[in-house]
Amino acid sequence: MEYINPTGQFYEKKAPLDNKYGVLITIQDIKRNSQRLTNQLWKLIPMRENEEDWQKQLDTVTLEIAGLKEIFPDGAAILQLLSKLEGLRVTESSFELYRKTIFECISLLQGLS
Repeated sequence: MEYINPTGQFYEKKAPLDNKYGVLITIQDIKRNSQRLTNQLWKLIPMRENEEDWQKQLDTVTLEIAGLKEIFPDGAAILQLLSKLEGLRVTESSFELYRKTIFECISLLQGLS
């Protein structure tokens, strides 16, 4: 929805989202955070491929997404995302399945914004 500010310029109103703390979180804030988390998920693929400490990166991303679930408790997609990430953490999967699951997680995360 577009509005006109006092100087006559058009702008898009940023609607606040309901959350646990009642603080103003705009859709734009969610999009920026989603993009940042998407970048963090992308990092997991080359980290595992290069035999780096991908588990630590996975734990960091999972922790933050678990926090989102607490802030926005109605997020069913967040639960699905957490389930997939937890599955990566607790099972030894082939690289192909690992990569496929990361791509699914990225799609879920982008669907949140």
